[in-house]
Amino acid sequence: MTQVSDITAFAHPDGNRIELTWRVFGPAGPQIMIRRGAGTHPAGIGDGIEVTDIRDGAATDDRLHGETVYYYTFFTRADNDQAWDTDPRNMVSAMATSNYDMGKLLYSMLPAIYRRYDAPSGDIDDGPDHQGKGVLRRYLELTGGQLDQLYSLARAALDLHDLDRVDGRLLPILAQWIGWRTDHRLAVRDQRREIRFAPAIYQRIGTFDAIDATARRVTGMQVRAKEFVHNIARANQPEQLMIWSVFRRDPGSDWSTPVLVSPSVAFDGRPAHIRAAADDMLFFHTHRVHGWGIWAKRLDGDGVWSASVPVVETRGDARYPAAARVGNRTWLCWESYDPDERAARRRIALRNRADTDSDWSEIVVSGGPGGEFAGAGDTERRRPAVAADGAGGLWLFWQELSGDHWEIRYNRHDGTRWQLTAPKTLPQNADERIAADMSVLVRPSGADRRLWLFGARQVPGGLAGEKRWSVTYRVKNALDPNETSDWSPPRLLPKPAATVHDREPAPLLRGDRIELFFSSTRPTVTGEVGRAAWSIHRTELLDPATNTWADPRPVATGAAGRRASLAFGTSTGTVLTYRAGDRLAPDGVSAAGTDSTAAGTTTFHGTRPVSYGTFDDTQTYTYTAAGGGVAGDGRFARDAVGLFLIPPQPGLPPEQLAAATARLASVAAEFLPVNARAILIQH
Repeated sequence: MTQVSDITAFAHPDGNRIELTWRVFGPAGPQIMIRRGAGTHPAGIGDGIEVTDIRDGAATDDRLHGETVYYYTFFTRADNDQAWDTDPRNMVSAMATSNYDMGKLLYSMLPAIYRRYDAPSGDIDDGPDHQGKGVLRRYLELTGGQLDQLYSLARAALDLHDLDRVDGRLLPILAQWIGWRTDHRLAVRDQRREIRFAPAIYQRIGTFDAIDATARRVTGMQVRAKEFVHNIARANQPEQLMIWSVFRRDPGSDWSTPVLVSPSVAFDGRPAHIRAAADDMLFFHTHRVHGWGIWAKRLDGDGVWSASVPVVETRGDARYPAAARVGNRTWLCWESYDPDERAARRRIALRNRADTDSDWSEIVVSGGPGGEFAGAGDTERRRPAVAADGAGGLWLFWQELSGDHWEIRYNRHDGTRWQLTAPKTLPQNADERIAADMSVLVRPSGADRRLWLFGARQVPGGLAGEKRWSVTYRVKNALDPNETSDWSPPRLLPKPAATVHDREPAPLLRGDRIELFFSSTRPTVTGEVGRAAWSIHRTELLDPATNTWADPRPVATGAAGRRASLAFGTSTGTVLTYRAGDRLAPDGVSAAGTDSTAAGTTTFHGTRPVSYGTFDDTQTYTYTAAGGGVAGDGRFARDAVGLFLIPPQPGLPPEQLAAATARLASVAAEFLPVNARAILIQH
């Protein structure tokens, strides 16, 4: 093979032309073919365009586009050879510049007297392009040619980010910006392709998988990566909870594996349920672009959830749905709020639909036309709760602002009209008032068709002056809405300790027995580390007369909080839904044991052991700067990525473990974004 050396390629000052020079070592009189390519070097003699103007050790390639990089490959063969050979070193590239005639511009800016006496000289013959030009003009064109090249280089700089036009010699710099290692053995075309698809590769494969592969190769150990940004508490972002469900066939059977019902997040609010024909329908609020709205999902007889569909999308917010079915008509109520109103306030809104209707009725809002169900006046009203009483009636409860406190008021629709012109007020003492989480249940088979109103209120607990949430309930012995004297005194759900929080009761009527599901901070397993503060528990009313309940048992627990439960019966068993902040795996199921919850600030339980700073820690903490925190590594920060090393079994000697950790620390930065820092932690 004949090697061509000292290859050079440079733009000619006259523009649109590239000059090539070289030297040849080897057999005398080798044949040389030069092929020009666009975007990459020609790989064979059939690629690109041949440069024909070849002289001894030099060639000219003209009529080129300015501000464009051209790539040349030199092919050689001896006189007695048939095949053309090349060598990776027989390649060169250069950018052709354009002729902007800066020399003419400079000449035109001279005073006219200089141009008048710049007479052409017949003694100088420097080509047809300069015939008739004076010495001064030709001198300025020397400078103008260099200015043309500078201007071309400046214009070409606009394309330095363009993978299709940038000089191949600059591709490693573009690759470095995104953390991609350039393989210089590849052709320029392939280098461009790698950089173009590198972001997609990072997105599909993931940075963590790349780190894991690197750790295995460098240290021989497995590594688990965790972004500690998810462990930072943010006061303006409460825990983001999605809707999950579990199923049981009968009261004595185990609950199924959690199934994601809806990935739409909210920080509170239980769904509402109705049984329609052969399907069950779930209503829930979720945040969209316009604000909060009510959406619905169906659960068919095979236990499959349908896609979500909007039910209420109005101006402002629609939250906290409550639904009931009376005969063949579905009633839907919710809390409405429009922040753009001049006198913005919360109101109760409702609409209904019969099975034969193609659409829902018009929305009526308390304080407006058709809102007489809530009484006169347009005061603050919130948190509706509804129930059908089995006698063709619909009971509607809500909280209404009265002075400086909230009262509970109610009305009943008898199938034709609302019975009370002035809604009744639930008689309550100040210290026993239901403050939140109202839920209504009717026992049609019970004595006098008893109506049960559950809720939560705060009672003294903990240190002096502190209060804790407790589940409370009242019982109305008759279904006459005009009668208020038949309400029982408030009763509290027993708690194992005064320091425990119980909230969000969700009663379920099973036959004539009442099951109660509720959120609680009760411990699920004694001494268990890493469990969330809130979980779902279940109990059953054993004796209403003595307020005797079965010992509560945990139903839904996990590293993320469980809140806002709702239970309902189906033709095949019982479904329990709840909101939880479990992180989603790529297949859309709960990723148990992964590094974070969905998002948001969690509730901290000070007396419960936590897995502080470990891979499975889902608790949130205040921000720590580099070098801060308990471990002194500032791991609870937005830029911190924890690399948890899992030594093989049996473990490595300390010196080998330290050496392996040091090797990983030296290369970890190459696989992390530039704004992230790695923290190596022994698992």
